Amino acid sequence: MPSTPRPVGAFIFDLDGTLVDSRRDIAAATNVARAAIGLPPMDEAQLCAYVGDGVMLLLRRAIGHDAGPGGAPVLLAADDPRLAPAHAAYVEHYGRHLLDHTRAYEGAAATLRALTARDDVPMMVATNKPGAFSRAILEGLGLDGYFLRVVGGDEAPARKPDAAHLRACLVGLDVAPADVVVVGDSSNDILAARALGAVAVGCAWGLNPREELQALGPDHLIDALPDLAALYAPPRGGRFGETS
Repeated sequence: MPSTPRPVGAFIFDLDGTLVDSRRDIAAATNVARAAIGLPPMDEAQLCAYVGDGVMLLLRRAIGHDAGPGGAPVLLAADDPRLAPAHAAYVEHYGRHLLDHTRAYEGAAATLRALTARDDVPMMVATNKPGAFSRAILEGLGLDGYFLRVVGGDEAPARKPDAAHLRACLVGLDVAPADVVVVGDSSNDILAARALGAVAVGCAWGLNPREELQALGPDHLIDALPDLAALYAPPRGGRFGETS
């Protein structure tokens, strides 16, 4: 870890598992998708292990969970005919129920306020979730006003861990990659930050085990969102990255 914070030109946040706890609503929609093609419901914890790479990969994993020999998990082929009706069922259900149980993590709003309180540093969201769903969640939880833009996985030239997803957030901004702080709970976030040349902050409360994030060697590994403000909120009269 660096001994002192680096200057910050922009923050890019992941959404699921970083800013919001959405696992129950995602799991419910995925089980609706399985039911639509005649499959029984799966355990929520197992479904959450499949989250993070976009809806289609989630469904390919969830439908293929017990489709291999002897009920072994396989990755469903992208052209499997069951995928289209499952996807339609997922989208229809999730679009109506994405805020049934989804909540912002403790300290989310206060942390975002602290990071924007005394400096004009833009904040964005880069998520592999579809953009329309992501914006609806942020708006519903009252967090949308903190972000310059939200780039969903269906709106980026390539999804995380590809750095192109992060670059799509930075379009039009005069910010050096080394001055960008990427905040997320998965290997996709850490690897995308590394590919961009940005600072990587791992979030240990999300959908992925702390040990998995720690093994990737993020610049910081934090246990709660207020820890981010402690690292990067500017001192009174100062700027991000400066010590008081």
